[in-house]
Amino acid sequence: MDRRGCRTGWKRSCRACGAARIVGLVYDHDPDDVALLGWEEFIARQWEAIFTGYRSWTGLRRMGRRWADLLEAGLGCSHDLADRLVQDEIINSPDRNFEAVFDADAVLAGMFDILGAIRDDLEELDRSGELGPDQAARLLEQHAQLAAAVGAPDEPR
Repeated sequence: MDRRGCRTGWKRSCRACGAARIVGLVYDHDPDDVALLGWEEFIARQWEAIFTGYRSWTGLRRMGRRWADLLEAGLGCSHDLADRLVQDEIINSPDRNFEAVFDADAVLAGMFDILGAIRDDLEELDRSGELGPDQAARLLEQHAQLAAAVGAPDEPR
């Protein structure tokens, strides 16, 4: 049996057929999903998937992928930048663990906090010169649109 026909799917290796490691998509969605659904619908579904994931605790890696998909589509940024933001604000941040939070409002508030921290990260990347001025301005504008799309409360400046 060839590895594409293997009934075990995208595992590292298959004991049933002896297939070598197969690498599947790293992210849950591809760019065509955004085009098919439309930006607003894709963002709403991703935001809901993240919320549901925290409420049912699907695992940190999957949550990271969901956030990366949201950021890549929502900000219009690269996989690399989305991954970096997710690493900094979700994966490597000890205070972003919502698995013990049972209050839906607290989970949502935490998600809005993450979104605010990501805006702060973008501003820091702009100040450090890691983003070009046009790129930083575009990403911050897209961040504002993303925040509005998910209903984030306005923050005083």
